[in-house]
Amino acid sequence: MRHYNPKKSQRIKIAFFAVLVASIALFVAFSPLFERSAPEIKPPVSLYWNPSTPLKISLSDNRALKSYAVTLALENEEIALLSAAANNAKELAIEAKYPPDKPSPKDRATLIVKATDASLWNFFGGNDAELRVDLIIDKDAPRVNIVTNSYSIASGGSALAIFEAYDDNIDEVKIVTKSGRSFAVAQYYKPRYYAALIARDINERDFGAYVVASDLAGNQSRVRVPLYLKDVRYKESSIELTKNFLEGKVDDLNFRHNPRASDGNMTALDRFIFVNETLRNKSLKMIEQYTSPSKLPAIDSFEIAAFAPLPRSKLVAGFGERRVYTLNKRQVSDSYHLGVDLASVKEAAVFASNGGATVFASDNGVYGNMPIIHHGLGLFTLYGHCTNLRAAQGDGVSKGAQIATTGVTGFAFGDHTHFEARVQGVAVTPIEWMDSSWIRANILKVQEDAKKIIDGRS
Repeated sequence: MRHYNPKKSQRIKIAFFAVLVASIALFVAFSPLFERSAPEIKPPVSLYWNPSTPLKISLSDNRALKSYAVTLALENEEIALLSAAANNAKELAIEAKYPPDKPSPKDRATLIVKATDASLWNFFGGNDAELRVDLIIDKDAPRVNIVTNSYSIASGGSALAIFEAYDDNIDEVKIVTKSGRSFAVAQYYKPRYYAALIARDINERDFGAYVVASDLAGNQSRVRVPLYLKDVRYKESSIELTKNFLEGKVDDLNFRHNPRASDGNMTALDRFIFVNETLRNKSLKMIEQYTSPSKLPAIDSFEIAAFAPLPRSKLVAGFGERRVYTLNKRQVSDSYHLGVDLASVKEAAVFASNGGATVFASDNGVYGNMPIIHHGLGLFTLYGHCTNLRAAQGDGVSKGAQIATTGVTGFAFGDHTHFEARVQGVAVTPIEWMDSSWIRANILKVQEDAKKIIDGRS
């Protein structure tokens, strides 16, 4: 018969209790239910806030969110913006709105965001996170005033606008058109003043240009540039494709640029369409890439003289001409001539009429050997079909310096240079920039008038 041993029984109970406590401790320590990572709170992208728009805040937790609250601490009170259960979501994008019945805060405030997760840690209360961020309250849009501008802009033409834009928290200033095209602007002459060249594509009929100024709080002003629109009808010509036209240059450009050049199934028309459409579009994209700056440096003035790149030359093709190509009287392709063709003697010297920086100098498909020069304020000129290039990419170019010689490279059938003007990627008529009277009235006089007005406000 066994006898009851109280000491042994007590030791068993203690051992059992110890194992139980250790098991519970291990369960609490390693169970996901008791995880100890606090939620993550990402503040609004901008710390400048217009209370009329919601504050966007991101919350996340490695397991589950339980609740959150957003408060705005002002000088004398705290205003609850948002408080809700998170329904065990792992990620939340919330929007906190300022109460419409409260007067708008001024200047500064502190954003307080609190989040709790669904963990059983902290005696089943969960892990807490808190984020405090100082906000700058800004309810006012930037001020924009047009100082002066060119009177008119033609189809395929250029114009200059000088304007004032200011705000304590200004972020971006640009010019946009009705078609959605955007033009960078340059700080001009004195602080808070800007200048921009504007271009109107030859096919833009319903044209409008607007100064758009935004601040860091997302407030925006939009003011129209008052330009009179001059519509210009450009020439259209029809060119019947002949055997001689389809051979020679077309075959040469296909051999150099077309990966299907050796395809025996390609017809002469196929090869022409490759050159006139595929290769031309590739060349145009290259030009747009090199003539579309995202930013412009500040300037005190924009001095420019009339362009005359090829002295004693003859104009042999005009700007804006639409060339319709036909075969057996049926249209098969078309293209626009986006510059003017100037011819003189064989391999005549081409000069830079204004100084600048060479941003490109190489072969460019249908344009052949071609330098592109930036003269400032987003105005670029290029010279196609050259034989020899005297300027290299990255070189500075002085006014009057020789930059190339004329030739027949690219899609050219006689010795000449194709002279093209671009305003921030848009092809504009070079005839305006070759006209000293037009430059005087639309570029130089606009600046003179603007400086008088700006100095009068100082």
